[in-house]
Amino acid sequence: MKSKSKVVVVGGGVVGVSALYHLAKKGWSDVVLVERKELTSGSTWHAAGLLPLFNMSYSVGQLHKYAVNLYGKLEEETGKNVGFSRVSNIRLANNKDRMDEYFQYAGVAQTIGVDVKFLTPDQVKEIWPLCNTSDLVGAIQHPEDGYIQPADLTQALATGARNRGAEIYRNTTVVGIKQTKNGWVVETDKGSIECEHVISCSGNFARQTGKMVGLDIPVIPVEHQYIVTEPHPEIQKRKKEGLPEMGVLRDSDSRWYMREEAGGLILGPYEDGAPACYVNGPSKESEYELFQEDLDRLAPHIEGAIHRVPAFGEVGVKKVYNGAICYTPDGNPIVGPAWGLKNFWINEGHSFGITAAGGAGWQLAEWIIDGEPTIDMLGVEPRRYGDYCSKSYLIKKNEEAYSHVFINHFPDEERPAARPLRTAPCYDRMKNLGAVFGQKFGWERPNFFATDGMEQKDDWSFRRSKWFSAIEKECKNVRENVGLLDMTAFAKCRIKGLGAEAFLDKLVANKLPKKNWKN
Repeated sequence: MKSKSKVVVVGGGVVGVSALYHLAKKGWSDVVLVERKELTSGSTWHAAGLLPLFNMSYSVGQLHKYAVNLYGKLEEETGKNVGFSRVSNIRLANNKDRMDEYFQYAGVAQTIGVDVKFLTPDQVKEIWPLCNTSDLVGAIQHPEDGYIQPADLTQALATGARNRGAEIYRNTTVVGIKQTKNGWVVETDKGSIECEHVISCSGNFARQTGKMVGLDIPVIPVEHQYIVTEPHPEIQKRKKEGLPEMGVLRDSDSRWYMREEAGGLILGPYEDGAPACYVNGPSKESEYELFQEDLDRLAPHIEGAIHRVPAFGEVGVKKVYNGAICYTPDGNPIVGPAWGLKNFWINEGHSFGITAAGGAGWQLAEWIIDGEPTIDMLGVEPRRYGDYCSKSYLIKKNEEAYSHVFINHFPDEERPAARPLRTAPCYDRMKNLGAVFGQKFGWERPNFFATDGMEQKDDWSFRRSKWFSAIEKECKNVRENVGLLDMTAFAKCRIKGLGAEAFLDKLVANKLPKKNWKN
């Protein structure tokens, strides 16, 4: 094992191996990856392998787009078949709000160059003849979407990295990480490695890795189940006749995905009540681990699947997978430089890790080697969370993020779990005055004040919301009279030093007062 390296990547799932691959691809061959067991032995091996291009975040959408394009070229580059089935993806809608969400998403997709097609129910039926389309409003389709074999993908990325000089140390456990004057020392059970940079890609072990360097990384996994069925005669018949695979089907309003698998079907619901897991971290022996299945939790979604695809109810259950998927409070990953630590990088919290791995590794390589990312990474910024993210808070919020994967995502939506958390001294007074609160960095702040008999709750919509008139009154009152703003939640900065006055004079709109300035 090397004793020195430019970069040490901690974690050998698809996320970590992608980071290693992209560093080597960009010219840094003196890089290593350390994995405590075998590659993919965490969450990667049991992933369903879906590649959803759909994402309401500009940052995450860019990562997904890059990854899907990369995965289509890996076999040619490495000689390894990654099992990429580009069968397209269809997202169904059975109400107007859902279609509004798809139209908003289409704007994001157009901005980042992702192809999206709108389908009528009849067009859905042509592509997915086993689908009941009688109550659908419409759908969208990603022609370039599909699924991949996660283990094969990881091994292809590993081959690509090794071919460029990178090294991978399997069955090697990181036991400590220490900062030095010149960088870091990663201590393992097989020796230590001095390096300039460390990238944490440790998945279910993210909090333990963070703890080694004094970081409380806000990642706690949640259990995700999916069902694999026995073969269905109709699907086998289609394959025998040479008909194309029906692709990945997502019923957003019933909150599940479905695709073909070995002549049968895979169904993956995102249910309420899925519990957080590995709250205190996995055991040291954890490898290729699954949890006990709980089909009772999935019952409403199974019924919804049978309604939408009656063939699903005509086959037996072959296998139920119940494994850990990492989550953050907003469901987006954490990718970028760690707060307060030089050259320590976080690549954690990937709830859609197979899809995002390619893009996250790409951007970290750009950032580390060239000094900045090449796309807007604000949506995955590590500093978007703070010390308010206690373990109990993360459990509630991450479970909520899981259950919210398929809900309607309205503009500026607010989520209710683990609230109120931080409140100003005047919180109760504002609430009694009709305040309807949102959350900013853990703080409760009024979004508007309900007036004239309005119900004291938010009204999220893609169109004009009920609170429009209330905010209109607030604006007029501030213009014509006076307004008072509670700024408890605002960040406070102390600027001091020899050039503080000159700096602030350039920063603020008016000149700083001179009288009693030093007092």
